[in-house]
Amino acid sequence: MKQIRLILFVLLAFSIQNIFAYESRTEQREKHPMFFSLKGEKGAALKTNDYLKATGETGYSAIHARYGICPTNDSWANKAFRMPYGGIGFSIAQPEDNAFGHPFSLYLFQGGRVCKLFRPLSLHYECQLGYSGNWGHYDRFLQPDNICIGSSENVYVGGNIYLKANISKHLDLNIGAGVCHFSNGATQMPNKGMNIAAPFIELTYKFNGPQIVPDAPKCVPEKPNKVDHQIIATFSQRQKYYSVVGTGLSTQYVNHSHRVYGLSYSRLFVGSYKFRWGPSLELLYDESSNSEAKWEPVANPQKPEETRYYDHVYLASPKERFSAGISLKGEVKMPFGSYFANLGYDVIHSNEDDTRLYEILGAKFDITDNVFGVFGIRATRFSKAQFFCWSLGYTFKR
Repeated sequence: MKQIRLILFVLLAFSIQNIFAYESRTEQREKHPMFFSLKGEKGAALKTNDYLKATGETGYSAIHARYGICPTNDSWANKAFRMPYGGIGFSIAQPEDNAFGHPFSLYLFQGGRVCKLFRPLSLHYECQLGYSGNWGHYDRFLQPDNICIGSSENVYVGGNIYLKANISKHLDLNIGAGVCHFSNGATQMPNKGMNIAAPFIELTYKFNGPQIVPDAPKCVPEKPNKVDHQIIATFSQRQKYYSVVGTGLSTQYVNHSHRVYGLSYSRLFVGSYKFRWGPSLELLYDESSNSEAKWEPVANPQKPEETRYYDHVYLASPKERFSAGISLKGEVKMPFGSYFANLGYDVIHSNEDDTRLYEILGAKFDITDNVFGVFGIRATRFSKAQFFCWSLGYTFKR
């Protein structure tokens, strides 16, 4: 699970470094509007697996401390992206079920205005992505029934919609509701994950003046390219469920990690600075494909009379570990990062555990003008996680 911490923190660092980096290339400007907020939420976990249905203790509450930044008030981004903002948040949670411990989260957030209702009220949205740790989790002996959370470290993904009321020059009051998901993306089994729905209230203190939409922005976006070509390399790992029928295994959760490598090419048509879409080709090497596990004896060479039993994992032939799929990809560009989705189908497919139809959802963070990092998740059946996509990409622009 160390790679979750490392890669998310790297993406966090690059995202903060590149927040509105395009403005640093211009002349000296006014200060960025900034804010600090305290947010409290209280809700419940959705009963999406047998453990949560059986326990009945689904309550969830959390408190957040957040720091955010907005574009300068002469920026075209305020008009183009409907007054966007972004920043970093930290939360401490208290699940009702003590089996889940006392988790915390460190995350990036990005949002903007949906519409202005009437003064001083407006409707806004927000997305979050980050790291969550200190979870109470499945243990074969201590918590054998907790199939919901399989590891102490997980990825945090969330989103919300809320009403913003402007109280004064420096204070805003936000009231809304959100959903979030905690999962390790099949890095460690079991991995049913936890989905939270919670209303919240947030008090925001603003620095450097309010964020406004300019009548005449001083800087405008460059004319978009007609076509972008993206090459993305993925490095990951996953675990899988193993059958206990005729294998001698006492549990289907065998702690064995399989390597996953991927390479993709996308030809994206750029209609504007906000959207791009196009076909994509994904090549995948997955060691877990058609692998098997058995409970087998192993003799001790130093003590032939002593026999021990271990979980033995057998990989399928190299040919069965490869797959190739085609997909349709769409990408939405935002000031703090971009979001994308692929819907694809494996043309070459040998893995009997996963379906040919697959989905990829993720976030893209620019490192340079051409190089970017990607965090995403690949799934099947629109619900079953296959693995996290830890990726590095390069864009060839025309």
